[in-house]
Amino acid sequence: MPSTRLFNVLIITFCLLIPLPSLAETAPYRVSEANFSFKDTDFAAAIVMDAKTKKILFEYNADKPWVPASLTKLVGALTFIDRQPSWGAIVSIKASDEVGGGRLRVDEGATMSIQDLMYASITGSANNAATAFGRLSGLGYTGFITAMNTKVRSLGCDNSSFEDSSGMNPANITTARDMLTIATAAFNTSKIQIPASTVKYTFTIRNTGEIKTITNTNQLLLDPKNGLYVTGGKTGYLDESLHNLVYRVRPAKDDTRELMIVVLGAPTRADMFSVSEKLAKWAWAAHSWDEHVVPEVTKTITLPDKSLIKTADSPTVWYVWNNQKFILLDGVFLDHYFPATPITVVSPTTASSLESARPYTFDDGELLKSPKSPVVYYVERGQLRPISSEQAFLSMGWQWTQIVTAPQWLLDTYTRGLAINTQNTGSVLLVSR
Repeated sequence: MPSTRLFNVLIITFCLLIPLPSLAETAPYRVSEANFSFKDTDFAAAIVMDAKTKKILFEYNADKPWVPASLTKLVGALTFIDRQPSWGAIVSIKASDEVGGGRLRVDEGATMSIQDLMYASITGSANNAATAFGRLSGLGYTGFITAMNTKVRSLGCDNSSFEDSSGMNPANITTARDMLTIATAAFNTSKIQIPASTVKYTFTIRNTGEIKTITNTNQLLLDPKNGLYVTGGKTGYLDESLHNLVYRVRPAKDDTRELMIVVLGAPTRADMFSVSEKLAKWAWAAHSWDEHVVPEVTKTITLPDKSLIKTADSPTVWYVWNNQKFILLDGVFLDHYFPATPITVVSPTTASSLESARPYTFDDGELLKSPKSPVVYYVERGQLRPISSEQAFLSMGWQWTQIVTAPQWLLDTYTRGLAINTQNTGSVLLVSR
């Protein structure tokens, strides 16, 4: 018997050490070369992501700074829930919660549950309800804003910062990509997701007995004929940011193709809902989630060397050489090397058919500097050699007009070589340009 028990223990241990097969989701892939058709005036920025695999299916100006308006309320809700409030606790609205704009229309001192307050903020986009979270958090208003910014940093949203919890402050800043991350976290939190997908919510003001009904601000959720099953959403508007929407959606009666979509800066409310719906339906039509279907490769596409290409759904530009594509990391390359070269818009299939090479780099012999620093560098063998003084610069016969100004982050991608000074100018491998 002891030997049998030992054998069983060994078998169990062995099984625990064997990695289980991962049940990976099927990432969608393009089955149509038709790009999403839009005008620059349709929105300022947008992004579409497959909710399960996090694959980006479309993006336009996704890293453009933008005022999020009431989309800010998702950050406030996440931060407040981190404080683990009692969902049934009875709280009140105070005069200090009033910041203007859309509000829960109740008298000062009106009492309700924390749950009612969350629905008022997320479903009805009430600014006084969202502002009350800071007061009720135990952190104080300023401390709550600090906690909001700490929250978004913890999510990896380094291009977002917030000054209030309602979204009324135009100093709040985010990007479409950051808002995608924030909304994903929010809609994965049931206490936010349920209010964000509720058409109407009715509750009672506890101290007066008044019945209040809140209707969702997301028109896509209210339209039963659009074929969309919205599982979370939030709208936002300010004069400074125009109309904004983030929502999670799947086709009706199909839970395998859920998308996260952000649209920022649509000119009108109707435009915002229209283009958001079109983005979802384009993504479903242009992609397949079927793991059994392998897209057919029809032919090898050859592009001329020295071409510049991009796809319609992304601002990224590549330089083509020897059937490879070299990404241009910044517009300085276009301005300096290709001021008159046309950019050809190609399909994502054509772009993906080219092998990705290293990023395009500055030629040896270039003189570079950052707008944030007076230091000038000479490019030699792919390294940046700092020039230590004006005397050393002039002794080489260089002209100030030859200097190319590039972003500091771009210069930081290069390694630094030996500094050039008046004693070692002979070590410089001058490149004839």
